[in-house]
Amino acid sequence: MSEAGFGINTDILETNLINILLLIGLLIFAFADSARTSLKGRQERISDNLDNAANRLILANFRYKDTVESLEKIRIKAIDLQKEKIDELKQTKTSNFVQFQPYVVEEVKALKALVLGQYRSFDRQLINRIFRSYQKHENSPSKILIGKTTRQSRW
Repeated sequence: MSEAGFGINTDILETNLINILLLIGLLIFAFADSARTSLKGRQERISDNLDNAANRLILANFRYKDTVESLEKIRIKAIDLQKEKIDELKQTKTSNFVQFQPYVVEEVKALKALVLGQYRSFDRQLINRIFRSYQKHENSPSKILIGKTTRQSRW
């Protein structure tokens, strides 16, 4: 008994399958262009970000190279300045030595003469006071205590 025309299909499985297929087809047709443009825009943003990152990496490498070169120049300059300062100090030492050498030689001769007793006119009281203060220092109780503690610490 077939009926002609439109009617209600009572087979639930058959009608659900047809409705789902129609819905999927309609969704694909309606949103295919917007999905394509969205994906294309996302792909372009990712590509731009990768290009920007590569450019920043190249720029960072150039800056690193420049910084390393500058640091090496600074090190070389510091070494040169140190060498110059050392040379300057050597020259100063030499000039000071040459300038004061006669005075130092004269003072050493005077001290030798004093020790050897050639200057009898030197104040003997001053020498005696210096000698007494030295003896007091040698015989002081702190010296004796220190001597005992150092001997005891050896055992």
